Amino acid sequence: MAWIFVGGSQRSGTSVMQQLLCQSPLTNPYIFEASYLRQLVTVYQDASLSFRGNYSSYFKDETDLREFNSLLVRAFLEHTRQHLNNCTHLVLKEPHLTRVWPSLYELVPEAVFLLMIRDPRDVIASMIEVGERQKAAGQSYLFTERNIQKLCDHFIGFYAPALNVTDPGFRERMAIVLYENLATNPAQALKQISGFTGIDFEAIDPAASPESGLVSYQQITSSKHFSPWATELSGQKVSESKVGNYRNVLTPSEIAQVEEHCEPFFDWFNYSRRAA
Repeated sequence: MAWIFVGGSQRSGTSVMQQLLCQSPLTNPYIFEASYLRQLVTVYQDASLSFRGNYSSYFKDETDLREFNSLLVRAFLEHTRQHLNNCTHLVLKEPHLTRVWPSLYELVPEAVFLLMIRDPRDVIASMIEVGERQKAAGQSYLFTERNIQKLCDHFIGFYAPALNVTDPGFRERMAIVLYENLATNPAQALKQISGFTGIDFEAIDPAASPESGLVSYQQITSSKHFSPWATELSGQKVSESKVGNYRNVLTPSEIAQVEEHCEPFFDWFNYSRRAA
């Protein structure tokens, strides 16, 4: 049995990755995001950062705090696994959960973490498209301000906590998955994930139309809240049609701004910069 967490920035391909893995008969159906788990882990993270304050009245030391919260998180994961047809392996994702992955690792060190990486220009372009759809729907939640620096800071914020961890144990439990590799050669990407997790995902046919699991895409596309986040690819088979889509969304000036603000990210993951 394994706990598999898919993370990364919003618009980086986390849903595509989770949906693919959930086609395996060994995993749970595709489900909505694990925000409840993120809340549990955030409580632990906040308490561990200020333990010598209020929390020392309730736990004898940091180890006691960690062990108690580990029991809570494990109870939730096991409850979820049993709720989802007693699946052998549980695959969960929520972009904001990625921000607390180091703390989640402290609580469940045997877990597997799959970090989705995507060309920052395509991520920012996708965020802008979501923002445009939100404005058209009369919403003002995220991305409605076309401020490239703020969007880049938002994007980088998902990765900094995990990428800054130096603990070799955590690094060994985290695999990098490039969205572009998944989109252009999903069979090879699944083979690599199978090797990393020890779970046979190679039997999944990425060219087939996926089962939607417990997520109703008809409900999503008809929902005023969720519809701005959906695209024509939502719930469909893996496609490379959005690779390089930033050219259709961003101006040359905006492209240059993304490349400047996310320069380390381009270097780390070998994305070429047009302005370089």
